[in-house]
Amino acid sequence: MFRLCYRVMAYAFVFVLFVGMALLPASRALAAWPSTDFGSQQYRIHIHKLPHTLELFEKGNDQPIRVYPIATAMNSGDKERPGDHRTPISWGYMEYSIPGAGNWVPSATIPFVVEDVYYAGNWTHDFGDGNGEIAGAYGPWFISLNTGWDGIGIHGTHDPNSIGTNASEGCIRMYNQDVAELKEIICQYNGGIGVNVVITED
Repeated sequence: MFRLCYRVMAYAFVFVLFVGMALLPASRALAAWPSTDFGSQQYRIHIHKLPHTLELFEKGNDQPIRVYPIATAMNSGDKERPGDHRTPISWGYMEYSIPGAGNWVPSATIPFVVEDVYYAGNWTHDFGDGNGEIAGAYGPWFISLNTGWDGIGIHGTHDPNSIGTNASEGCIRMYNQDVAELKEIICQYNGGIGVNVVITED
């Protein structure tokens, strides 16, 4: 009789544990991603839009090895169309043959990836504010992201006062010294190409 009771209690415990795991909120589940699924890469990046931070993780380490302040797009929410001045958290209309990627698939499910790293020290940009072409608008480096949207990347800035705010046209801005350091770290392996990047609102 006691043996039967213990068996029933054990089954009940396993059932409750299974249901509890299944009902974990998405944010709790997402918190575990840095320690897994790096693929062949040594590093992963997690960008948090609301607190304006970029976390860099190294394979085998659940804690970020670097945390940088950033600026994100001037408009909040997920990107919906070109030119809406939003930083995407989900894949756009171009799929770029990334397995599992497709319209509106969150980067927390299928991460964006670094597709190239460009020297941008001589690039200029017209922000449409009447000031014309601005030298150094992208800082020293532009880390181009494959997001399914054109022109989204991580880069430096001519306006350090914008860091910590919603200010860009969709990209992720960093202090110039920070983007230079980030570039040096991730480019130690495969030139940085293929590093997974997750962007979330939190």
